[in-house]
Amino acid sequence: MPDLPLKALDIRQQKLVENAGRAFAQGKLDYVLTACAQVLQDAPGCLPVRKLLRAAQVRQFSGRGGWMSKALKGLTALPFAFGSGRRDPAAMLVQANSILSKDPYSITGLNLLAEVAVFNEWPETAAFALEAIRELEPTDRRNLLALGEAWLRAKNPDAALQVADELLRLNPVDGDAQTLMRKASIDKTTRLGHWESDGSYREKLSNEAESVALGKAARLTRSDLNPPESDEPVAPPATVDDVQTAQELVDRHPLDADARFRLAELLLVRGEIEHAIAQYQQVQKVPKLRVRSLLGLARCFRSRGLHDLAIAQLRTAKSELATLDDLKKEVVYELGSVLEQDKQGEAAIAEFKEIYREDIGFRDVAAKINAHYA
Repeated sequence: MPDLPLKALDIRQQKLVENAGRAFAQGKLDYVLTACAQVLQDAPGCLPVRKLLRAAQVRQFSGRGGWMSKALKGLTALPFAFGSGRRDPAAMLVQANSILSKDPYSITGLNLLAEVAVFNEWPETAAFALEAIRELEPTDRRNLLALGEAWLRAKNPDAALQVADELLRLNPVDGDAQTLMRKASIDKTTRLGHWESDGSYREKLSNEAESVALGKAARLTRSDLNPPESDEPVAPPATVDDVQTAQELVDRHPLDADARFRLAELLLVRGEIEHAIAQYQQVQKVPKLRVRSLLGLARCFRSRGLHDLAIAQLRTAKSELATLDDLKKEVVYELGSVLEQDKQGEAAIAEFKEIYREDIGFRDVAAKINAHYA
């Protein structure tokens, strides 16, 4: 079964989670732990509840001086065979919950949770557990590969691309990382082009070679906009052939907004900012791509140090999104990051708080909030 959203819970459970959220804000952690554990007994695949439970566990653990265990975790973690199927998943989940209730930074406990989530087809829960491990062991290749696959199963190719990018920085010739990058790029391209629908984008491609080339969709990450100052290797950017192929497709189909948006993304990755801006400005007139185009424009302006223009684009994009879904989180996070870069610390924290209130596990917002109050 897939991960459960909050709305899938019965009314009584939803009310209990709502009360737990208020209790968390008031620092009543024992109530949060009890309430969340009770809900997860009946709905173990409900990720929002598990996120709230972990947030309470981490806060309580840190209050008890548990930071030392976190610091030593990389030395004490036991190897774990992912997907081994050696034990009963229900028993493994009980064990994982028990371990994490005592030490939320236990890599063994988090690995157990991830393996159970994979078995039960809870891809977002698996990614959540593996992301927690990445915070503790950011260069663990095995975990990063598992995380990338989890994000693909969760239908989030952007997150998988980011993981592949990290792996290729560690080792530019890592074959498994290159495979992950290719799979995620094709997945993203397919979703952007709606190839599964009638009159699909794939039908516009003249041959299979073009399809493969466009499968290398724009790998736009924060590192593309802010290249590391060190000499450590980075993954190769979009190639001239990628951009040329995308440009030729736009030339043949000038009214194809999806193709033009993809070209803009590739141009931004290539660092051809002026050309990317021109493409984004045309695509922003298309309702389904408007917000993503505003986000792309903001990234272009940010890369040029034009923070005021970037902030204006992001605030417009934010105002046009009603609910805090993944896209709005991305926009709000980018806005906070630009404000932070522009030395507007309080305004930046206000944006990060907006995400923190709804999704404490999104990127590094928890670390930013904790650092602010520390």
